[in-house]
Amino acid sequence: MKPDSGDRPYPEVAALAARVASLEGLSTVLDVGASWTSEIAILHPELEVIGVGQWGTVAQRRPSGFAFRRRIDLDGDPGLRTFSRLDPSRSVVVLTGPSDSLARPDKALTALDKIVRESPVTIVATTAPEPVLAYLRAANLQPSFVGRTRATEKDGERTATLLVVDRSIANGGPAPEGFRVVAIMTAYNEEDIVGPSISKLVADGIGVYLIDNWSSDRTYAIAEQFRGRGLVGLERFPDSPTDRFALRSLLRRVSAVAAGLETDWCIHHDADERRCGPWAGIGLRDALWRVDQSAYSAVDHTVLNFRPIDNGFPPGTDFEAYLRHFEFGRTPNLLRQVKAWKNTGPVDLASTAGHEAQFPGRRVFPYKFELKHYPIRSQAHGEQKVFRDRVARWDPRERALGWHMHYDDVLPQQSFLRASEDLIADRGAETRAGYLAEMLAGAGLVDRSFPAWALGGSAGRTVYLSARRLAKSRTYARLRRLGATLTGGGRDPGR
Repeated sequence: MKPDSGDRPYPEVAALAARVASLEGLSTVLDVGASWTSEIAILHPELEVIGVGQWGTVAQRRPSGFAFRRRIDLDGDPGLRTFSRLDPSRSVVVLTGPSDSLARPDKALTALDKIVRESPVTIVATTAPEPVLAYLRAANLQPSFVGRTRATEKDGERTATLLVVDRSIANGGPAPEGFRVVAIMTAYNEEDIVGPSISKLVADGIGVYLIDNWSSDRTYAIAEQFRGRGLVGLERFPDSPTDRFALRSLLRRVSAVAAGLETDWCIHHDADERRCGPWAGIGLRDALWRVDQSAYSAVDHTVLNFRPIDNGFPPGTDFEAYLRHFEFGRTPNLLRQVKAWKNTGPVDLASTAGHEAQFPGRRVFPYKFELKHYPIRSQAHGEQKVFRDRVARWDPRERALGWHMHYDDVLPQQSFLRASEDLIADRGAETRAGYLAEMLAGAGLVDRSFPAWALGGSAGRTVYLSARRLAKSRTYARLRRLGATLTGGGRDPGR
């Protein structure tokens, strides 16, 4: 499938490549097939992007699209000598095609053979995979991830094969016996799922330390049954019951517990979550071992919010097996979920409302793990959780910080049930492969709006980025405060 006029080819690939290049500290993207976009260029101005194509054989002129500062035509452009000045060890090769910019992906790989063999990362999206796979086999390049993506924005069938070759990922086997991982699980009134949630983690070789926020149901009692069976700690927090949910203090407690554990990795884990790594057939503990051996110290997650389509969930049973329809988490707070980390010292969870474990020297693994979230299990559960167990207990001081806003649009008597046709059916490995770019990088999950003038070329992009840096500077903050003072000390209109 080749894109129609105006239909952007391989729309998720640039976001995947930019994330990987940025987190691996690479400086150059060799965009073979011209899939780069102005939006990605604004989000990742640190990357130098070189456009590479086969324009001589497929068009009389070079196609419109992203305005590359440097273009190389594999069909004879004298710019080919640019390759001799390229440092492959600092580059990621991104190849997309067939398209109007690249008629023969296999021919392009052959022309770039030396660079592909030496580059840390090669990403290929193609609707003609067999010649590409043959090249990779001949070059002894083993894909780290294989799945599918959209060939065009209109490609609902996801007909393109997506291949990622990343030599920075260790290919070690199972984690050794001494490798320890503990999930610090927080819970309040989760009696219907806390047992299966603990059981699944323990079965995966993960220890559990549960912090109960003074549940009024059987959550604490159910957790006690796992003492000596994978539960490494159990406590109630704070010291006495309270009618307020103070997230900041709870997150500080999670950080303190983690720092005191004798474990290699920690996970900030809620009772209504399940996690898995990005490799099919590899458990969570073994996946974290692979990250550890690849010299990374933290893991981000793509969020899958599972929704009930009926009221049939039996409390205390396998919620992961029953609830099988999801939608991707698309709000900005859900796109940054760095909640697993190497336990080398204290971490700060409270500053980001628990969305990120922050610590010096953090190296986030470029590929996201999967966070399956089951916040609502039925209509009755949703009504109880939202209106009794959550909204009524929010701390007003934290609300003033912009926290706890995710149920603001939920109204009494609103249905929590969703139509299955409006959600993605979870078919296991098949679904994960079909949404590979979204799973690995959150690619395409948020529509980011930029002014039209910022997207028109390098000049507009430079002005936009300069204005954004200025708006975040201390000088600008001081000027705003001065302006507010000069106008009578009123509220700063820019806030």
